[in-house]
Amino acid sequence: MALQEMQALLPSPQIAAVEAKSPESAAAQSSNSKAAKVESAIDYIKQLKQEVSERDRLIESKDQEMEQLRKELAALRRSSSVGSAAEIAAQLKTEPSSSPNTDNGT
Repeated sequence: MALQEMQALLPSPQIAAVEAKSPESAAAQSSNSKAAKVESAIDYIKQLKQEVSERDRLIESKDQEMEQLRKELAALRRSSSVGSAAEIAAQLKTEPSSSPNTDNGT
């Protein structure tokens, strides 16, 4: 029962490839097929662990990249708001008499 469940969870090309490697008699192949299924399961688990590790490294790398971009964006926003405030203050200092509301001439 457990062997059948394990076989159902494994991708079929791996099982077929492992079974094709042992062209022994039917009785020997029957006892080897259990071992082959277990070996195939072990190989598949190792492959999945490697894929998970690679994916974890990629996610960690992307998280670090995203954090750096957030910091850069925050710095740009701060410098932009400081720059805008300084520009507005400079404009107000140089243009108080030339604003349209004070030069009505009436």
